[in-house]
Amino acid sequence: MYHCEICFYLITEQDELFEMLKQMPQFLRFSHEFHKSVRAEEALTGRADVILADMRQVDAAETLAFLLSHKRKDAELIVLADQEQTALLTTKDDAEEITDIWVTPLTEAEFQFRLTRWQKTYKMGKDFWQTQSYLDTTINSVPHLIWYKDKEGAHMKVNEAFCKAVNKTMEQIEGRGHYYIWDIDPEEYAKGEFICMESEYEVMEKRETCIFDETVKIGDSMRELKTYKSPLLDLDGSVMGTVGVAIDVTQERLYEQMMIKNANTDFLTGLFNRRYVYEFIDKQEDGHLAVFCIDLDHFKSVNDIYGHHEGDKALVLTAKTLQECLPESLIARMGGDEFLVVITGAHTEEEVEQTRKMIKERLDGEYVKHENFQKISASVGAAYSQTGKETFHHLFHRADEMMYREKESNR
Repeated sequence: MYHCEICFYLITEQDELFEMLKQMPQFLRFSHEFHKSVRAEEALTGRADVILADMRQVDAAETLAFLLSHKRKDAELIVLADQEQTALLTTKDDAEEITDIWVTPLTEAEFQFRLTRWQKTYKMGKDFWQTQSYLDTTINSVPHLIWYKDKEGAHMKVNEAFCKAVNKTMEQIEGRGHYYIWDIDPEEYAKGEFICMESEYEVMEKRETCIFDETVKIGDSMRELKTYKSPLLDLDGSVMGTVGVAIDVTQERLYEQMMIKNANTDFLTGLFNRRYVYEFIDKQEDGHLAVFCIDLDHFKSVNDIYGHHEGDKALVLTAKTLQECLPESLIARMGGDEFLVVITGAHTEEEVEQTRKMIKERLDGEYVKHENFQKISASVGAAYSQTGKETFHHLFHRADEMMYREKESNR
């Protein structure tokens, strides 16, 4: 995909060497430009990508100093020198800035061999740059957290989203462990819900991609993450670390909880709804239940006289009162002005009747406090399981029948 134009600069007195250089084949996506001079020139030195300096007819030390002071930092410097010059150049403090030394004399075949080997190495470097560019662009273009760790847990590479999440730079993160990066101490980690480090060990042990639900502290809040972690294998096939991708699903979890709540609760009163009641009953292993059905008498007149807004207030008041007097019970609005209370566990007939009367007294006592609700009263029916074998539907039917009998007697 990339295109690389290489500017070669040959410093030599030998025209045949320049001709051999120009005969170098071009690799795919590469193009060449060639320049030559007898002595090192500042302009060409600063422009060149690759400098080949033939030191045999010049002062090697002086020429090297000139080239190093005027070449670009990323330019490669190949020196052609005899044995004596090579011995001198390799003792220089700045010898490490020399890309390679080709010891002369060289035959044409030797020169071409070294040139081809250098060319392959140079291309490999450009290919590596392109792969690195692919990787960096990819991981930095996504909003998810991406990291690479060694098997001791040190972060070797992270993306920009990761840096933003922990409020640290890449330089601060790379080479550091979990506690420093996430600003927690081992004691806090042990007490919390974190499983990040344990999951790394699991991935390395299984040697396969694993998916986890993890909790991390980002700033002052705890975030829910869906993480995908895979082992990284060394040249010999052993595990050398892990790579992880974390998707912040905190908001999605909140939406899920909201959807579950909306599906199982009444929007107006906040009580459970009919759907949740049946799900709750299906999960009960103990058949001992006490069921109370509640209906509001003369509720329709409140809607007709004062409007549905006042009627809604009466329903909310009913829900609030039931929650206050029976805080440990399942309380639901079954629809309209009908409510249900379910109390689990064994009960006596006397206990159930006391509870039924208490519900009615508390509700009626609240209604009379409000001018617009004084015509409302509660009819309450009750049924309980004596053996623990009666079904909820049977108990509900009995309590409902009792409620309607009481409702008829109150007319």
